[in-house]
Amino acid sequence: MKRGRSRARRKDIKRAALRELELPDQVDEDADGAQPDDEPIGWQTSAATMAGAARLARIGVWAALLAGPLLGGAALLGGSAPGAAARPTPSTSSMAASGTGPAGFAQLYVQAYLAAGNGTENNVAPYYSGTLSLNNPPAARTAATTVVMASTQVSPGYWSVTVAADVVAHPQGGSATDTGLHYFQVGIEATGPEAAGGAQQGTGPVGYTATSLPAEISAPSSLRPGVLVYGASTLSSTDPAQATVSGFLSAYLTGTGQLGPYTTPGVVMNPVSPAPYSSITIAGISDDNPAGAGGSTTVPADGTLRRVLAQVNATSDAGTFSLNYALTLRARAGRWEVHALDLAPHLAPGSAGSMPSPAAGTTQPPVAVPAATASTATP
Repeated sequence: MKRGRSRARRKDIKRAALRELELPDQVDEDADGAQPDDEPIGWQTSAATMAGAARLARIGVWAALLAGPLLGGAALLGGSAPGAAARPTPSTSSMAASGTGPAGFAQLYVQAYLAAGNGTENNVAPYYSGTLSLNNPPAARTAATTVVMASTQVSPGYWSVTVAADVVAHPQGGSATDTGLHYFQVGIEATGPEAAGGAQQGTGPVGYTATSLPAEISAPSSLRPGVLVYGASTLSSTDPAQATVSGFLSAYLTGTGQLGPYTTPGVVMNPVSPAPYSSITIAGISDDNPAGAGGSTTVPADGTLRRVLAQVNATSDAGTFSLNYALTLRARAGRWEVHALDLAPHLAPGSAGSMPSPAAGTTQPPVAVPAATASTATP
C-alpha cells in the first residue's frame, strides 16, 4: 500500500510539472490576441514578462524537486571518491647510474695505451684528447687480456675504473715475455643518460673520455676464505652418494651417459658441450655432516638434503686437471640424486673472509685516510 501511494504521489508531481510547462504557451497566445485599447501596450508587455518569469521560477522549483534524489546520489558518490586534485602524483625516482659503459671504455683505453708508443700516440686519441708524447717504442707492451676489477662513481657522470691487464712485454731483439697482471686506474667522464653512466635523466647522446693517462696501482688484497660447511672426511665407496656423484660428473664432463638417471625428477641440467674431458676420477668427497658420513651405507627419508664437495681429476689430451664441484643431493626412494649444481661452495653460518696478516718483511699498500681522522690517529 505504501509503495502504491508513493508511486501515485510521484505521478501527481510530474503531472503538475507538465501543466506548469504548458502555461507559457497559453500566455503567449493571450498576449498575441486582441488587447483593450485603454490599457497601455508597455504595461501589458511588462506584465506578461513578469508572469513568464514567475512561471519559469515555479518550473525551476519543480525541476529541483524532481532532480533532488539524483543530485543527492551524485553528491554522495562524489564525496566518497577522491577528487582529481587530491590524487597523489606518482613520484619519478632517478635510477641508479650504470658503470657498464665507463668500464668498457676504460678497458679499451688501457689496451690502446699499452700498445701505443712514440709516433703512434694517435692510437690513444679516441680515448684521451690531452697532449700526449710517449717515450717507449710502439708495441713494447701489449695486453693479452683485460678485465674490469672496480668501477666507482666519483661524482655524477665521473667514474674511477680499475682495469687488470695481463701484460706481455716485447723487447727489441728478444722474445715476448708474460710479465703477469698489472692494475691500472683511470678516470672516465661520461655524458648522456644515467643508464650509460652519465648524469642526465631520460635519453640523449652518449660520450666518454679519459681525463688523464692510466695510473698503475697495487693489486687488490686477497682474502682468506671463510670456513666451508664441508667436513674433512672422504666418502667411502660403500656410501651410495659416491656412485651418484661419480656417475653424474662423468656424464656432465665427458658426455658418457645421461644426466637424467642421476638427477632429481624435474631438475633439468645440460652437460658441458663439447665434452672437454675423456675421463674423470673422484679424488675425494666431503659432506656437511659434522660427524662424517664416510661409512654411511643407508639413505635417509625422502626429501633429506645433503651438501657435498667433490674433488675431481679430469683427463684430456692436454693432461689431467683438478676441479671442485659443490653439489646438493636429495634423498628419494632409497637413493641419492643430484638436486642442484651449487653456485659456489657453501660457507659455514657466521663465517666470512678475512684480510691476511702481512708476512714478515712486507709492507701494506698505502691507504688514504681522511684529514680529520689522520689528525687524531695515534702514532
